[in-house]
Amino acid sequence: MKLLIPSLVALLSLSSLAAEPIRLGVMETAFGQRCMVESIALTKDAGFAGVQLHTGKLEKDGTLTISNKDLQKQFLSAAQEHEVEIISLCAGSMNRLVIWKEGKDRENGLSIMKESIEACEALGCKILLYPFFGPSNFQDDDAKLAGVAEFTKEILPIAEEHGVTLGIESPITYQRVNELFARLGNPPNLKMYYDTGNMMRAGEDVYATIKALGEGAICELHLKPEGNIHFGKGKTDLPKLAQALDTVGYDQWMLFEARGGVVNGDPGLAIANREGMERLVKLRKQKAD
Repeated sequence: MKLLIPSLVALLSLSSLAAEPIRLGVMETAFGQRCMVESIALTKDAGFAGVQLHTGKLEKDGTLTISNKDLQKQFLSAAQEHEVEIISLCAGSMNRLVIWKEGKDRENGLSIMKESIEACEALGCKILLYPFFGPSNFQDDDAKLAGVAEFTKEILPIAEEHGVTLGIESPITYQRVNELFARLGNPPNLKMYYDTGNMMRAGEDVYATIKALGEGAICELHLKPEGNIHFGKGKTDLPKLAQALDTVGYDQWMLFEARGGVVNGDPGLAIANREGMERLVKLRKQKAD
C-alpha cells in the first residue's frame, strides 16, 4: 500500500495544477531593493503577481524598518494600486547576527524576528523567511545547533500567535535542518524555505531532496539560477525539477531571487528570469493536462 502513496500524491497535485494557476513571484532584492515601496511597482513591471519584501534593519530608534506604520500603509496602498500580492517577508538582517549564544546580537535577533512576525500580520502574509547564511550557520557545529534551537523555541509561540509560518532558508543540508526540527518537536509552523540555487551550490541534489522532504514540508520556494544568471539556462534541470515538485504536490508560490550585482531599481534581470520560470510552469501544466 505504501508504494501507491507517491503516485497518489502526484495525481492529486496534477489535478490541483490543472484547476489552479501556478503563481510566480519575486523577492525585492532581485531589484537591488530592501524594504522599499518602489518594489511593488517594479514587481508589476517585471510581470510577477506577487512580491516578497525584506523587513529591513533595526533603525536608530531600535525598531525594525518595516514596523513603521506609515510605511506599512504605503506598502498596502501600492499593492492594491498595482494589483500585486505581498506574498511573504524575509528577515534578511538575521544573517549578520550571532543568535546561538547570549549577547546583544541575540537580543537584536529576538526583536527583529518579533517585529517581522508582527509585520507579516499587518501586511496580510503568513510566511516569514528565517535565514542562516552568516555566523549562526549550524551545519558543522553542535553548539550552534543547540543555541539556534533555543532561540527558535522562543519565537515559535509568537509566530503561532500571529498565524505565521517560519521558513528556514540556508546553505545547510536538509538532514541537518531536520535535526533542528526534531529538537523542537517538529512544530507545524516551522518549515523549509527551499532555494534551488543555494542548495545546488552547497552540493545538494535538489531534486532528490525535494522528494525526500515530502508533501507540505516546503512552505515556499526560491528559484535562483545556478551556473548562469538566468534561471533554466544553467545547471537547473527543468524537467527533473518539475517532476520533483509534482511528486510532492507543491502548489505554493515560486519566487525568483537573484544573486548579487543587481542594478538598483532595474527589473530587467527579473523579467529575463521570469521566462525560465514560465518554462517550468509549462512543463508542470503539460503533465497536468
